[in-house]
Amino acid sequence: MRVIILLLVAIGIGSWYWNRQNTIDEESVNRFYDTATEHVLNGRSKALCAMMTKDFTRTGVNSTSQGRIQENADKEESCDKFDKMFTSLAQAGRQTGGQMSTNYQVSIDHIEIAPDHKSAEVKVSTQISMAIGPIGRIAETRDKSTETLVIRNGKLLLQKSEGSSITRTIGDRF
Repeated sequence: MRVIILLLVAIGIGSWYWNRQNTIDEESVNRFYDTATEHVLNGRSKALCAMMTKDFTRTGVNSTSQGRIQENADKEESCDKFDKMFTSLAQAGRQTGGQMSTNYQVSIDHIEIAPDHKSAEVKVSTQISMAIGPIGRIAETRDKSTETLVIRNGKLLLQKSEGSSITRTIGDRF
């Protein structure tokens, strides 16, 4: 009898753990974006890419002083953009004698979790700006996106991002 009770308790704990690891809640969404922010601030492109599904897609429109640019990218293209961006930022930091700083902020505007807790639609606003010591701010991008997060094998991943952004550089008004 004792063995049966222990077995039932173990099954109950195992089921609870399995369900907890394979469902999305607001806390896990917030942790996801906190982790992504840490990776951006530390230039970890491979870690950011590991947070995307294999079928990840990004669509959006970027408005600049030169006009509107339609952007479409899959995971490979997005990861390549991250690599290039972080390489460029590191190079710019070296060229300015370490006087370049980057500020990155994410604001979660709304979280809609699916009834089965296997996916979530998240509305986020991001802002990234770069400044050089005495010159001040030289570039800024503000983005508003709707993103789809899914849970796969106990891991929360970004599957889709759709949004629009505005990029300003030193010659534009801030």
